[in-house]
Amino acid sequence: MASIIQTLWARRLNLALVLGLSMASTLIRAEPLDQGADRPLGALASLRWQYRIILVDAQIPDAVACLRAEQPAIDERDILWFVRDQEQLQTNYPGPLDARLKQELEQRFFSRSDAVVFLIGKDGGLKASAGELDLPALFARIDAMPMRRREMESGE
Repeated sequence: MASIIQTLWARRLNLALVLGLSMASTLIRAEPLDQGADRPLGALASLRWQYRIILVDAQIPDAVACLRAEQPAIDERDILWFVRDQEQLQTNYPGPLDARLKQELEQRFFSRSDAVVFLIGKDGGLKASAGELDLPALFARIDAMPMRRREMESGE
């Protein structure tokens, strides 16, 4: 009987150790944006839970200028934006971009829809798509989100 109990405890200990190491490795890899900014950004998934994303097609005139003009409101809402044209992505992301990111945006968003603006939440889910860049409407939509409301209440 004692050996059965020892075996069960050993299995529990092994499971706890494996789970603990797995969680620790996940935490180690989850770097804040500024620590990994020297590495090229290759996927939106690495921004999950840190930033909301606005994707814009460059066929919208002055899209970059409009976004830059609203930078204080964008910063307040933890937004990164990416404007796609045929040659490159323009963005407020502080580091380099990997070519895989443009491919991901093309495949997941722009090639699947007639929309030219996409809002992605911090959870990585598509929250809105539109045919025009209406920043006040996007900000209002973001401000109505439960996570954003908690951020505003806590002063984050």
